Amino acid sequence: MQNALDPQSLVDAYLDALAARDYDQARGYLADQGFHYESPIAAFSNADDFIQHMCFTGGITQDIVRCKVFADGADVCHFLLYGFQISEKETAKVAQWAHVEKGRIQWIEILYDASGYHRFFEASP
Repeated sequence: MQNALDPQSLVDAYLDALAARDYDQARGYLADQGFHYESPIAAFSNADDFIQHMCFTGGITQDIVRCKVFADGADVCHFLLYGFQISEKETAKVAQWAHVEKGRIQWIEILYDASGYHRFFEASP
């Protein structure tokens, strides 16, 4: 079913699954071979490891607001507001660039200011 989706609809469905904390469904949108994810705080070269990480850390995500999306063929770029709570509720401005091949997300690159995240974990015992 998901293979029939155009790249933007597929990435939107992936974001819907993440927001719903449906990590099994989110995994279904990711490539089985050659998947890559990179952000300011983590990098993964395996979709299963990435989803396991999301299961562990996804609990801090309160919501994902889509501000703008641009699609250019297989590339989809979202400007997002991630609401999260570590100690206090915060919002992060996030740019997500995803590339779709053969009906699955092949790679995702996330850009945001991670300085608050780093400060929190440096202060933790």
